[in-house]
Amino acid sequence: MIHQDNLAELLYSLFNTIPDPFFVIAEDGTYLEVFGGTERTLYDDGKPMKGKNIYEFMPKQFADFYMAHIRHTLETNTLNTFDYQLDTDQVILPEQGGPGGVQWFETRMHPLKNPVFGHRAVTVMIINITERRQLQLKLQELSYEDPLTGLYNRRYFIERVRLHLQDAGSAHIMICDIDDFKHINDRWGHLAGDTVLFEFGKLATQLTQNEQTVSRFGGDEFVIVLTGYSDDEAYELAQRLRRCVEEHRFSYQGESIDVRISVGVAALTSADWAKSELIEEADRALYEAKISGKNQVRFFGRT
Repeated sequence: MIHQDNLAELLYSLFNTIPDPFFVIAEDGTYLEVFGGTERTLYDDGKPMKGKNIYEFMPKQFADFYMAHIRHTLETNTLNTFDYQLDTDQVILPEQGGPGGVQWFETRMHPLKNPVFGHRAVTVMIINITERRQLQLKLQELSYEDPLTGLYNRRYFIERVRLHLQDAGSAHIMICDIDDFKHINDRWGHLAGDTVLFEFGKLATQLTQNEQTVSRFGGDEFVIVLTGYSDDEAYELAQRLRRCVEEHRFSYQGESIDVRISVGVAALTSADWAKSELIEEADRALYEAKISGKNQVRFFGRT
């Protein structure tokens, strides 16, 4: 059996070799013990924090935030787990040998039953979760992205337009459909059709000067949401896009492809944001453009 003194020494050695930092922090914010944190690709050396108060080396706003969690943990007497973002370059340490810059951390804070050096205290395990956060963000972006054009997809559009309406109070929706797209696929092949879709996405993004306003809704249908435009300005932008496509040289393997679009435009107000179908009126205007001969722009409710 391991003697009690040897066990304490063993545990002390173990805590000091773990890659993630482990702290004992008093209720006044003084770091009573600092263990571990040996992985320099993830953490600065926290040993100089021992004996210092959190307000001596952390930005005040962050120190206030952390002290609130310490008080909450002691008051509730339960495990407290939370994430936070910290600019590590703002932490005042003798040396900063860690990754530097803004990092994401997870804290697992637990109250101690007995006082440490006469202080109520908590134990704190810190885990650098920056890589995990970046992966989550990337996966979220991919879930919003159309793989062919790189534009946002239908899912993102629905969320985005609702935010536009809530923030701005009004918006315009433009639905663009490539005329006779099936003919392009049948004559030049689907790879040529993909090229046309990609090129159109670039033209629409350049014209609106904001890639977040253009979404591929599916097939050869694209939707653009605009804020800050009058009815006349939105209509003129749609006309400019139609003319831009008409004049642009689309090509595939050296062969020119004539491309035309039809566009439906509709105005939305904040009263529309809760509707399940936000594009219905613009879609009806697009239908009018199609049956009127294509390569046209129609504004819902205007002759």
